[in-house]
Amino acid sequence: MSHPLYVAFVWHQHQPLYKSPKNPTEYRLPWVRLHGTKDYLDLVLMLERYPKLHQTVNLVPSLILQLEDYIAGTAMDPYLAASLTPTEQLQQPQKQFIIEHFFDANHHTLIDPHPRYAQLYSQRQEKGQAWCLENWQLPDYGDLLAWHNLAWIDPLFWDDPEIAQWLEQGRNFTLSDRQRIYSKQREILARIVPQHQRMQEAGQLEVTTTPYTHPILPLLADTNAGRVAIPNMDLPQLRFQWAEDVPRHLRKAWDMYQDRFGQAPRGLWPSEQSVSPAILPDIINQGFKWICSDEAVLGWTIKHF
Repeated sequence: MSHPLYVAFVWHQHQPLYKSPKNPTEYRLPWVRLHGTKDYLDLVLMLERYPKLHQTVNLVPSLILQLEDYIAGTAMDPYLAASLTPTEQLQQPQKQFIIEHFFDANHHTLIDPHPRYAQLYSQRQEKGQAWCLENWQLPDYGDLLAWHNLAWIDPLFWDDPEIAQWLEQGRNFTLSDRQRIYSKQREILARIVPQHQRMQEAGQLEVTTTPYTHPILPLLADTNAGRVAIPNMDLPQLRFQWAEDVPRHLRKAWDMYQDRFGQAPRGLWPSEQSVSPAILPDIINQGFKWICSDEAVLGWTIKHF
């Protein structure tokens, strides 16, 4: 007698905390903002076209917190600061930063499809950063600042009239254009959590969570737990044990989830899918119904690969 094979797709959406510990509005890297316009909303919008298809999406608390900062306009990363600076006010160090970092993208999928962006990339690759610094004019910087932000917007949104106009324009972007692109980024980011919430309420999606700031719970409880699976693992000289923080991270993730989604979570994606017998009671006591891990962890557990 044949038996059905049940396959669960679980999408893990995660960004670590990029906030500066000294200034909560200062972000060190732009990946929450950029991946937020490219990866997190389009997935569930495409899924919505197939109402009989059910999926699970894990939204990490540290990602949600940072999305909310960008939506509120209280997050500023060096890439965004440069993007919103008038080109005539750019100083030499900032120009060097732009030339070095504003091609931080997969050139096959995000740079090559856009002729002007590809042209600037080719100049940097073939003639070098020093040549660009010496020869680029202000419009070159203005276009690069715009394209770095525009190229990360998912093609699903290209039929938006403003985005379509920018893509057709291609060059000679103004500060006003760049400000509007940033506003469009925030509009997209603002739709991510509400869209997940609606689809969960409709029964097509289950949204799961992760310990609050993405700690490795077994190591948070006791760094020596690393040697349970790998006896010869190199560990810090000073053993770290802070088991009381395990339920705190679980509770804060639980409370945040209830606040954002209007219900209690069922599933937990342990950070890096790391599990151990020591942390399971805390997960159960918090009220989670299921967790996920991977077969490598299972293999180390049962000594079979």
